[in-house]
Amino acid sequence: MAEETVPPTLTVIGPSCRHLRSKAMYVYTDGASQEEYEESDSTNFWCLQSMKAFGPDDEPVTGRDCRNATRSCYEPT
Repeated sequence: MAEETVPPTLTVIGPSCRHLRSKAMYVYTDGASQEEYEESDSTNFWCLQSMKAFGPDDEPVTGRDCRNATRSCYEPT
């Protein structure tokens, strides 16, 4: 009997949520947009709605996770 292959769930990726913040947003003040500087593994993010490293939906706040338009707290920039 052949196993069925289940396709992965698609994540809707859009612009960063307007509530996403990181130190890099305040350090790079040369007029570059938020998407122009790279995110490293050591980048710390926080949400302006919860003021923590997780959003109001209790999910992690990261540069990638906060581009997911299916999150209940997501608001595009």
